[in-house]
Amino acid sequence: MKILFKCLLMVLCMSFLLTGCSTNDPTGMESDSESLIESVVESVTETQTSSSQTSKYANYWKYKVDKSGVVVREITIDSGKGGEALEIVQLTDVHINYCTSEDLQDPVLKSTYENRKWLANFSVKNNLQRCLEYAKTADQIVITGDILDYLSKGTLAKTKEYIFDPYPTVMACLGNHEPVKKCQGKVAENTSITTRMKELEENWIHDIYYQSKVLDDKAMVIVMDNGSQVDVVGQQGVFWDSQVELLRADLAKARANGYVVLLFYHVPISTSSLKYDSVQSTYIGDKNNSEFNFFTYGVGYSSTGASKEVYELIVNNGDIIKGAFCGHLHSDFYTEIAAKTPDGGRTVIPQYVLCGVPYNQGHALKITIK
Repeated sequence: MKILFKCLLMVLCMSFLLTGCSTNDPTGMESDSESLIESVVESVTETQTSSSQTSKYANYWKYKVDKSGVVVREITIDSGKGGEALEIVQLTDVHINYCTSEDLQDPVLKSTYENRKWLANFSVKNNLQRCLEYAKTADQIVITGDILDYLSKGTLAKTKEYIFDPYPTVMACLGNHEPVKKCQGKVAENTSITTRMKELEENWIHDIYYQSKVLDDKAMVIVMDNGSQVDVVGQQGVFWDSQVELLRADLAKARANGYVVLLFYHVPISTSSLKYDSVQSTYIGDKNNSEFNFFTYGVGYSSTGASKEVYELIVNNGDIIKGAFCGHLHSDFYTEIAAKTPDGGRTVIPQYVLCGVPYNQGHALKITIK
């Protein structure tokens, strides 16, 4: 009965989150302009203390508003190596919505264009430019998925023009929106997922499945796709077979060289901790995600195949993985993934879920590594 209840909760969570590109819900998971923001804080200029959830974790981040209007969430990680600090800026969930005249010859994209009204005609442009202007002085920019609202020549061209060309060192994983052309449209997909993933591969700035980079002999940044694939039971956030050995090798390298590891992916993973079965958002972008269950939702201890292997690699290296960063929920959350050290000691990996670029004047997370 307990297992059945857990499965039912998972299915309910899945069905809720999949509405972002559903034809059954005309609004999707993104609200219109009048309901984009319901802030649960009275001020975003100091460490948040205005709600019980925030005060509990007040030491883990601060909010500030950049002069451009971008809401910036700040955290600091100690590498133990000293020296000059590194800065990494995370952005997420840009959702570029744009079709060219050529795209509109495709019945799937034409229907998407006619029905997908949120951020239509690249109206996220100003927020995106503000966020990138804020991020440009960082040592590394990472975008955690859903850069595209759907796959079209128009969205790929805008991504190249505004992100990949001006910021050639950016690291960017896929989300659940990149591999689809049908997004709230009425016409079924007319190309295979294999064809669509190949198009993404041909137009992405780096490998779409896995990418890692060492910064200043101090920190290893790992960017992994866990957004584009759905498993046989409809679970989002699953990992790929090809990622297992790459991650294993990078974690061994990081351990041997004393690097702190930061993981970036799109869909949050399970905390494997029941105390996170109902977490209040600390900053609400999409009011539908003012609270969320991080226990039953997402890849976790009950996963199988590559997802289980990746998850076990993560949770069994809790001493060197100092943060996991993602998006997908269009609101800010803080959770801790139950983890272990190599000798079996208990620890946690902080998991930060970031609000998307489209909300307010834009959102960013600044990670300082001392």
